[in-house]
Order: sequence, then C-alpha cells, then structure tokens
Amino acid sequence: MAKYKPYRFLLYLGLEFLRHLVLVLPRRVNHALAASIGFSAYWVLPKERAKTLRHLKEAFGEEKSKDEFLKIGQGAFVHLAKSAIDVLSFPKLNRKRIEKLVRLEGGTTERLDRALARGKGVIALTGHLGNWELLASYFRFLGYPGCLVGRKIYYGPFDEVLVTLRRSALVTTVYRDESPRQILTELRQNHVVGMSADQDIDSLEGTFVLFFGKPSWTPIGPAKIALASGAAIVPAFMIHEGDHYRLFIEEPIVPMDCDSKEEAIKLMTEAWSQVVERYIRLFPNQWVWMHNRWKTKVEFKSGLMQPRSLEEVAL
Repeated sequence: MAKYKPYRFLLYLGLEFLRHLVLVLPRRVNHALAASIGFSAYWVLPKERAKTLRHLKEAFGEEKSKDEFLKIGQGAFVHLAKSAIDVLSFPKLNRKRIEKLVRLEGGTTERLDRALARGKGVIALTGHLGNWELLASYFRFLGYPGCLVGRKIYYGPFDEVLVTLRRSALVTTVYRDESPRQILTELRQNHVVGMSADQDIDSLEGTFVLFFGKPSWTPIGPAKIALASGAAIVPAFMIHEGDHYRLFIEEPIVPMDCDSKEEAIKLMTEAWSQVVERYIRLFPNQWVWMHNRWKTKVEFKSGLMQPRSLEEVAL
C-alpha cells in the first residue's frame, strides 16, 4: 500500500478541476493552457529537468548539442502536458471526432488487419511516446475489440480518474499484476491487446537488450504472451503532429521458431525494442525522458546477466 502523502490529495483536487475545465474549453485553448503548464513545469521542477537532460545525454552522447538537449527536454514537458490535456478530453470523443483528430500513415490499417487474419489476436505494442492512451481509444472507436494492459497508479483516486477516462473512450483496463488469463482470453478471441513496455521496471521479469547502444532491462511479457498465444506483436505509435495526431503501424513481429524458448523471447524483445528506439529517435521530444531507462545495471555471473539497481552497484 502506498504511503499516505497529503499533497497527493491536493494534486487530485487540482486534477479534478482541470478535468472539468477542459471539457468546456475548445481544444486550441486547452493546448495553449497545456503549453503554459508544460513550460512552467520544466522550470519549477529542477530535479525532473535535470533527470531529463541527463538521460538525453546518456542516450545521444555527442550526437546532439547542449542546445538541442535543452530544446528537446523542454519540448518533452510541453508535449506531455498537451497529451495529458487530450486524455482529459476523452469524454468528448466519438468516432467522427477521433477520425478527424487522427491521420493514419499510409491511409490503412492493413498491417494490423493482416496480423489479425492469423486468428491469434494481436499485441499492439507501443512506448511512452506520443499519446499512447489515445492509441488504444482509436482502435476501439474503429471497431477493434480488445483491452489495454496497464499499471495501477500508486494513488487510488488518480488511478480511478484514469480508468474512468479510458472507459469513456471505450477502453477496458487490465492491470498487469493480475492473472494473465484475461489477456490470453482476449487474444484467443482474436482481439487487440495494448501494451506499453519501454520502461526499466526491475520488479518485472525482463532481459537486457541494447537500447540506444546500452544494455537496458526490458520487460519480456509481450514476447512471452505472444509465444504462449501465437499472437503477433504489432508496434504502433500515436505521434503528435501540429494540431492533430498521426498513427504509425509497423510490420507484425510473429512468434519466432528458435532452438529454445529463451532465445525466441530474447530475439522478439530485441526486435520490438529496436522499433521503439527508431521512433524515439525520430520524435525525441515526445518521449518521457524523465524516466531512467538505464536504472538497472548488468552483473555478469557464470556467463549470465542479472539485474542490479544503481543502489546495489554503489555499495
């Protein structure tokens, strides 16, 4: 159970006020408000700003200049605020509005439909890039049945707000710490299951794969579920572009036939992680650089790689 912190209730009250405010304002006004919030947050949250710039440096090294890091970092805060405002506006959505808001790269969902034609369901895998919440809603409004696998937020009222917003946009939430049976049931029914798996969470089963050239602890859940169900993994990204979004759907990654299950899991995880990295490089100001993607370190023991936290490494 999360430790009680009084400021969380105050943040919740502010969130509730903002949630109702955005429903009565036009989107352009909401985005102007979001830009102000994001810009202000960048400067009044020095720890988050420092983490963002440090992680950008870790990822790109000498590829980009200090000025570019500053621009990308500030842009990431503004983008996150605008995406959050759009999520708070979910109760306004209907099929007509979402089709006007989202432009489909290539004009077709052919790659998704081709993966579904296998009859094994699809794991729609995205990252914390662009507007990952809107991605799930878009598929649901287009008539694709399914659900979204998410992490329960540490503070109950925050979690209830997010789950309610998803529900208003036709999205059902399945918590990732629940039994995988519901996920497997969805896939057996040839549904689309949404997952975001691009963060270093050492409590989850994972493996080290290269991400921006560095070993990165990466969840293996998507690959394991794909192998267990026969479902294809289809990377997809809802990218903010001007006053609308553009949806990119990548080629399906089908379950691999390897000498061992462990090898297949590793190769499939590497495959989707490379796609996520490619899109982050294309749209760096739309990723959550506040997150420490390289928190877990590698320790070599008897030829095996095991996770270690930064705290453990420092001891």
